[in-house]
Formats: sequence, structure tokens, C-alpha cells
Amino acid sequence: MANLLAQSLPGTNILEGLGTGLQSWGVVVGVIAVVVSALLWALGAGSDNAQQATRGKRGVLYALIAVALIGAAPVLVQWAFDLGQSASAGG
Repeated sequence: MANLLAQSLPGTNILEGLGTGLQSWGVVVGVIAVVVSALLWALGAGSDNAQQATRGKRGVLYALIAVALIGAAPVLVQWAFDLGQSASAGG
């Protein structure tokens, strides 16, 4: 149902391509953030700098969560759409 509705709107193909491209770049940037944060964590732990190690750990955690959300975004949007369709259908 969502695909039929989306195909009837003008400019949908352009927006789909833009969204896919942004998602890909978001995952690439997130992976780079994980690598940089892991390096900061390692450098902080190796030099007994607790503050730098903690910031590196936090960066790794935040970047992994962001990459997971970016990667799962299409599935989450489809799930929410289906949930809304079932609620509006009374089922």
C-alpha cells in the first residue's frame, strides 16, 4: 500500500534516491566516527589519560547507536507505517 501511494506522488524517485544516498553517507561517517573514537580510547588508555579514554568510549557507543539507527531507519519507518495502517483499519 505504501509503495502504491508513494509512486503516485511527483518527485518520489528523486527523494528516494536522495534518502538512500544520505543513508549511505551517514553509515560511512558513522563508521569513521567509530574508528576515530576507538583510536582516542586506545590512546587515552595507553597514556593513562582517563578523561580521553572515557570520551573515546562514549564516542564509540554513540557512533554505534547512530549507525544502527541509520541502518535500521527504513525498517523502522515501514513498521510504523504498517502499525498506523492497521490502527486506522480497526485491526
